[in-house]
Amino acid sequence: MTRKDKLLVAAILVVLALVAAHAFLSVDVVRTGRKVISRVELKNLDPANNGINIEVTQPWYNPLKELTFNVGKADERNFDRFDVTRCLLQCAQELGDRDYSRIYLCNKGDRLYYINADDFRQLGEQYKTGQTLNTLNLYVKLPQVTYTLNDSLAFPAHGGILHSISDAKDWNTMMSNLLR
Repeated sequence: MTRKDKLLVAAILVVLALVAAHAFLSVDVVRTGRKVISRVELKNLDPANNGINIEVTQPWYNPLKELTFNVGKADERNFDRFDVTRCLLQCAQELGDRDYSRIYLCNKGDRLYYINADDFRQLGEQYKTGQTLNTLNLYVKLPQVTYTLNDSLAFPAHGGILHSISDAKDWNTMMSNLLR
């Protein structure tokens, strides 16, 4: 093989590597979608959200009008279940009348649950206007409107005298899954 042939093979390999890198990065950008509420915007909603790795995104091609609430790996500061729930309710408030059908709750890009848009809007409105006596009521109400990916309620409806304890346990389970 001559020197000219070796240079040609090297040039072809470099071009193929660049094409592969571009395709890999493009797939990642398309997969994650465009940001609806970025980490910076989340911080602007409440200074307590500083350093929390949560974003709301929307796929580029989105005929079903779905959003994704993605809880990422803690990188700037550790955050807990209460932080995630507060951010979720603030996002519900911020999204208001935006046109979407459901919001998926994800852990590091993996879909775990979803909430229908009407239920999510109602949570945001109650959080915004203070229609509940205590924000903690919204925390335990959250699992009651959450669905699994196979369209069944993620947590059973509880009745009886101890239902609030069961609802709090369901909230804890749900938030633990989002933070794993």
